[in-house]
Amino acid sequence: MIKRTMIIIAVILLLLTTAACSGKRNGHVDLAPKGAVELATAWTGTAGIIQAGGMYKEGEYKTFAHKGLEYRYLAANLDSKKKMKAELHKFVTKKKAKRFMKENGILKHKGKLASPVLEEAPGSLLQWEIATARELKSKRGRKTFELTIPIGDTRTAETIIVSYKYVKKSGWRIDKFNE
Repeated sequence: MIKRTMIIIAVILLLLTTAACSGKRNGHVDLAPKGAVELATAWTGTAGIIQAGGMYKEGEYKTFAHKGLEYRYLAANLDSKKKMKAELHKFVTKKKAKRFMKENGILKHKGKLASPVLEEAPGSLLQWEIATARELKSKRGRKTFELTIPIGDTRTAETIIVSYKYVKKSGWRIDKFNE
């Protein structure tokens, strides 16, 4: 069940990553509200996969003790700094990638990346597929949007602030996500 969900998330992420943002300004593609939502949606899916340790193959999941905590090696698709950074940089700036790795306790152990084993969090009720965005600020290669994400069938929504930065040769990336 978890593997099927991860595959579905991966396919959605691929589709969202290929979606265009629309319009050119100042020599680069402008970030429209729709593109802001698509990038944030793709990022939340990727962040979830990374926090789950990646896409494990059978027999690949291994744990060890480190400084009183139980850690797990990340799946082969994320087990080196090069692979991890390549995945993170599809969605976030270098600065945000460093913060994310630190916040999630990702470290190198015996040549492979590992993260603390966490109790599995309940599934999110946030409906990213129908989220909306409103531009708050725009200044030379930086934009800030307020994203509104409906919560399940509650008729309520969560509002988060996401800051984007235009990265040469890469395009728009998330620099701050509800921070």
